Amino acid sequence: MMNNDFQTNLKPVLQKIFVVLGKHDREQLEKLSLTLSNLFSYMNFTSHLYFMAENLSEGMPNLEYIQKNIMVFLKENLFARFYVNFIHRVPLETVKDIDYNFNYYYQAWKRSIRAFDIESNEHREAPRLVLLPVVVTDRRTDSKLLAGLFDRFNSSFLLPVLYLNTNTFFLTKDENLLMKAHKVYYGHSNSADAAEIVSTICSQDILEKAPPDVASRAVLMNAPCPAALIISAQDGMVYSCMNAFLRKESLTNIYGEHANTLMAQYDQYRKSNSDCLECRKQMVEWFSRSLSLPR
Repeated sequence: MMNNDFQTNLKPVLQKIFVVLGKHDREQLEKLSLTLSNLFSYMNFTSHLYFMAENLSEGMPNLEYIQKNIMVFLKENLFARFYVNFIHRVPLETVKDIDYNFNYYYQAWKRSIRAFDIESNEHREAPRLVLLPVVVTDRRTDSKLLAGLFDRFNSSFLLPVLYLNTNTFFLTKDENLLMKAHKVYYGHSNSADAAEIVSTICSQDILEKAPPDVASRAVLMNAPCPAALIISAQDGMVYSCMNAFLRKESLTNIYGEHANTLMAQYDQYRKSNSDCLECRKQMVEWFSRSLSLPR
């Protein structure tokens, strides 16, 4: 049995890092990428990285820049595996839009990790870098065009994810579209801003991992949140959990702290925080509402 001192001195292990990309300058992007690289050693073997952008064209260049350091880390640490989720809107008004966006943006993104795909094939193992385009929909979204884009994703071994809110639940009527999606997130409201997306992903992941035979308030109130950091790249603010992000209660600034210092502050927060029941309360309330969501 581990002694208490050993358990107390264990480093926190992050399961998720959310990064809200914005209109930051090159210097900020370099600092953000460097700090993220230093945080990778605090992540577990199969961690998820979420990058949120306003749209495809603005977000992809920043993501590609950061991803270079992700690949460097993976090449140096052969035990690690990352799932990179790119959350964004994409214009889909015609078939030509699908062709252009897929060929110009998504294929280039997929080609950038070719070395890891080759490694996976050679060793007959699961790839250590998995790319998931998370498409945020709006009322103008055409389900057939979106299904066509998802076909392209699947044929290129990109795992398409669908993000819906209450304004776009009508897309669930298209069973063909849902069958092509690797996963579907159901937003809590008609909003699709960063705070809502983070809240949705955190909430739904916890609900999905709860034991199926104990969907009770007691279980959800006691279920631990996955260890995560939420980073606003626009101003550099770092948040220690979903509730802190929603309340805008920042932990520190990523542009002014070393990763070790940041994680020491995060660890202290996790050990002393008493607001987790508030998150649990939100989770139970959302769980009750989610029972009527379309399936």
